[in-house]
Amino acid sequence: MFQTEKKMPNNDEISDKERLVAHFAIVVLFGAIGAFAVPKVDIIPLEFNVYSILKYGLIFGVICSVGNLVLYYFYLLKSITTKDYLEIEKHYHNIGILSRILYAGFVEEIMFRWGIMSFILWLLQFAFKPLTITAVVIAIGISSILFSLVHLPSIKMVSTEPKSAMYVYTILGNIWVGVFAGWAFLEAGIFAAIIVHILFHLLWYPIQKMEQKKHQLVA
Repeated sequence: MFQTEKKMPNNDEISDKERLVAHFAIVVLFGAIGAFAVPKVDIIPLEFNVYSILKYGLIFGVICSVGNLVLYYFYLLKSITTKDYLEIEKHYHNIGILSRILYAGFVEEIMFRWGIMSFILWLLQFAFKPLTITAVVIAIGISSILFSLVHLPSIKMVSTEPKSAMYVYTILGNIWVGVFAGWAFLEAGIFAAIIVHILFHLLWYPIQKMEQKKHQLVA
């Protein structure tokens, strides 16, 4: 899952301070949307249940991670050149794990699950009373598709010659993450969704480090 939140080398157009301000503004905006919508949607849990949060966060996080790793290593890497692969891995290395966890785990989940998905569910309540499985599928589907689409511009940051497989992987991989994060959100709240997203990056990180060392992308 390509990331756009951290600048690549030789790109000084946006300072770290400006990026931090932008991320803060995003969190405030979508945090406010979620604060409005979440209490009005009956099927979104409001209680802080540690057992449920860990249960759904960890289980869905592992499933999400395994599925995405299979898609990456058994589909994407078989469809691109070694040059493409090295560019992608260099991109991940330059971002760093901390940025991936903080941005993807927190900012993106506040945006797409807490803000957008809850707002869609609130709107769907006017058509589905009470909310049905169809409404849930629509909300998870729309928020996951939007989540995947915002990652598409990052492909041109990653590769000098983007391949169609990169677009397929980015769309399917991010929809996959969105589905499990959205499901966890409905089962145990936003913290479960955050764990799903963070775990995806944490489980992948050591594998990437080994691959990067193998190709001498890290010291």
